[in-house]
Amino acid sequence: MLLRYIRPIHAAATGKSRRQIIALPCCALSTSSCAGNPTTPPLYPDRPIGYVSLVNQQIPYDTGLAIQSYLVQRRHAINRLESNTTGDPEDIVVFLQHPHTYTAGRRIRGKTELDEEQQLRRLGAEYYETMRGGQITYHGPGQLIAYPILDIRNYQINVRCYVSRLEKTIIDCCSQFGIKANTTENTGVWIGQDQKIAALGVHLQRYVSSHGVALNCNVDLQWFNHIVPCGLADKKVTSISQQVGRDISVDETLPHLITSFRRLFQVPLEPVNPYGSLMNEIRTIIESRKK
Repeated sequence: MLLRYIRPIHAAATGKSRRQIIALPCCALSTSSCAGNPTTPPLYPDRPIGYVSLVNQQIPYDTGLAIQSYLVQRRHAINRLESNTTGDPEDIVVFLQHPHTYTAGRRIRGKTELDEEQQLRRLGAEYYETMRGGQITYHGPGQLIAYPILDIRNYQINVRCYVSRLEKTIIDCCSQFGIKANTTENTGVWIGQDQKIAALGVHLQRYVSSHGVALNCNVDLQWFNHIVPCGLADKKVTSISQQVGRDISVDETLPHLITSFRRLFQVPLEPVNPYGSLMNEIRTIIESRKK
């Protein structure tokens, strides 16, 4: 997976600022310096992250992209103004489920054979090429998606540590179900070395994150059989339900994941005002994109 962030740098010769794109191969990133223990406190420990739960419906992938685009622009606007007058938290996490969807990350954008794409669509799934890191993966019902739109500077972490923080958040969530999850040399969160329980792909622009994590709750794992998930042919995919031996829904998992976000990011997580301007804008985006 590639992690990309764009940072402003100053050109001494011209006095003008420009943006630098930095691409880092995730498999080469050591998160050992981030140890997993959130020892560095956030800059604003009393400033909550707001969360939006859309898990009671299936949000099309392109609609999810539109919601993220709006939230990223909103976060940059708050940074430019150096104040937040929106009435909602600056940083937001969106929780949702997608309908059957296959997505290709930056590493294979434009490289998927047309017949393979058409074959996936014939299964009744959507197919998208995206700006997140990674290769091809599956999203669908029974998979809990978390899209954090955060300015990572507020948490005093760099890109490596942000990825580590997301991984540890999923590991902490799994532990609440008695599941011992871990990281490996490959991206995502695993059970042992060979069973992937959560996928991870992030995109950062001027320190503001988008995309995020996908945790398998009670997803139909047969949908992964039509691809080589994340390009790892010798690995398997698992779910919380498979690991504990009973059905664990997205609804049951969500409160545990919220708790884990609180623990690992060391700030409160509070639901966004359902009648506020932010939720009204998100509802407008959803309605405007319905076919």
